[in-house]
Amino acid sequence: MTTVNWRRVMTVVFWVVVALVVASQLWIVTQGVFFMRLWEDEAFNLTVPLNLVNGLGYTSDGTLSGSQLTPFDPRISTGPVVLLPITAVIALGADPVIGGRLVVLLFYAALVAGLWRLGGRLGGRWAALAAVCVPLGWNTWHSGSPIQSPVDILGEVPAAAFLVWAFVVLRRYPWLAGLFIGLAMQTKLLGALAAIPIALAIYLLADDGFIRRALRVVLCALVAVIPNVLYGLWKLVALGPLAYWTNLKEFYWFFRSGGQNIDPVDPLTKFVSLGSDWFSPTWLTVIFVVFVLATVCVFVLRRPAPDKAEESDAGASRREQTAYALAAVLGLVIWFGWWLTSAQTPNWPRYPAMAMYIFVPIIVAVAIRALSEQWSIRPWGIGSRIAAGAVAAVMIVTLGMQTWGHLRIADESRFGETLADQRVVAAEVADADLDVIVTTWGPTVSIIVLAGAHAALSDVPERDGTAELRQNWDLSDAGIETFTSTLDEECADVPVHTDRYALCIPF
Repeated sequence: MTTVNWRRVMTVVFWVVVALVVASQLWIVTQGVFFMRLWEDEAFNLTVPLNLVNGLGYTSDGTLSGSQLTPFDPRISTGPVVLLPITAVIALGADPVIGGRLVVLLFYAALVAGLWRLGGRLGGRWAALAAVCVPLGWNTWHSGSPIQSPVDILGEVPAAAFLVWAFVVLRRYPWLAGLFIGLAMQTKLLGALAAIPIALAIYLLADDGFIRRALRVVLCALVAVIPNVLYGLWKLVALGPLAYWTNLKEFYWFFRSGGQNIDPVDPLTKFVSLGSDWFSPTWLTVIFVVFVLATVCVFVLRRPAPDKAEESDAGASRREQTAYALAAVLGLVIWFGWWLTSAQTPNWPRYPAMAMYIFVPIIVAVAIRALSEQWSIRPWGIGSRIAAGAVAAVMIVTLGMQTWGHLRIADESRFGETLADQRVVAAEVADADLDVIVTTWGPTVSIIVLAGAHAALSDVPERDGTAELRQNWDLSDAGIETFTSTLDEECADVPVHTDRYALCIPF
């Protein structure tokens, strides 16, 4: 087969794979927006836009903060950059859940677009395609605090989108990269961990001497501060100095612990989960990581071959590819270092998710560029092509299995209920016309929010005597019978009673 014919075949194959990836992405986000159950973190985040629309200010229901309305609740880790647009959409008459998820869908589209552009610039069109698939591979599905889909009403995906675009623009517009960092921090504070890798890339890619390089980094940092200062001033004015200080201390505790009072988690347990929390077998993931990192290391350390540069469709120079690779590796080291040493945070894959969405695609893109170069220049003869082909095969199989794994769970519902199922129960609860309903933290919180009431916890003494939404976790015949018997004994009235949920009016 001639070179021209081979390129034509590969072009056809490329666009076929693009179509498959687009179809996969559309299936995943469609399920996520319209059918996936509203889980309690999403519902809790939604209380801020709902209370804003209802004239109660930037306030959560305070379900985890004493079960009273809580302005600037430190336990709402998703920031105003996401919640304020959702407020606007709800104010225009949109359904809170669908409207909120559509807002996050726009951020996810920005993330995919940024990864496509960045991946294409670093490694060509195949690298762009691989980059947009990487975020689908990280599996948080079975976690106690999941990201069910990329359009959940959470801050991780929007923050990652801002930070990916910071990498896209940092060489020409360091001030804009700084703005994106600041917005990412006001989306999810963990975005601050990406500041140093971005600063490194800005420094390495500047063409001037040390002083001018440093000034570009300082400019980025100063602009990054602006969104955070504005939000801080808003809180200070709204809360007053004493309440503002208390809020800061509570937020510091929440940031360090993840809001969990747990025994310290062994760093080794978290380290193991970095390899196991993917939609591919652990052994394959480990091989993939080793091959990709080895390929990038060889690429960075080997002298470039400028006479072969035209054979790639990557737009970035060797210097730019190296700078991005170093920044991405540093980003993973910082992020994983923080997570592994923060013993008070749970072993939830949601914590390192942003690093997987931002830095891993960059490293994969550079690895693909390295494979292309190794195939072309053959520094070790035929062995170069054999090695490049083997690594490429591992990458294709791994990314394919991860994407397929995400597709398989895209239409599954945790706890066996969909958003539509939740709405049916919530409509019955709403008919009771209650302002506050107590419950335990879990799926019942989502039902209460969907019903238009405020969710409080049942263990707060001030809420004694308040109507309680209970959940039956045992859906066997015996479990349902026991649930019904308990309700008969402890409730004066049960206006809503299904196999799974019951609204208990206490004696």
